[in-house]
Amino acid sequence: MPNRSEILKQHLFDSVARPWQDILPASTIETILSEAKVRYRNRLYTPMMTIWAMVYQVLYADKSLSNTVKWLRKCLVLAGEAAPASDTGGYSKARTRLPEIVLERLVGESGAALAQGGAEAHL
Repeated sequence: MPNRSEILKQHLFDSVARPWQDILPASTIETILSEAKVRYRNRLYTPMMTIWAMVYQVLYADKSLSNTVKWLRKCLVLAGEAAPASDTGGYSKARTRLPEIVLERLVGESGAALAQGGAEAHL
């Protein structure tokens, strides 16, 4: 069974973010987190989960924290996982724990991938 961040990533790519599958691969995110020496406890909102939720939040029309947490809950329940709490506090705190350098690097890497041209099917 895939881990929670894989579940979110798959739901994200199956909905609003299909082009990002090529632009922002999980391996790139993992490398950036490793190089930034991001340490965390194994909780629901790991850095990877938080990043996928943030990508969803940016791409989806309703950019509210509550909509993002609702989407996250739905994805996990559909995958047979326990539903996390519906309040937005945990997600909000997880976003503030991500070092700014990680987000800067993710934007840079995404921009570079876009400049090189995404997959022809996504143009």
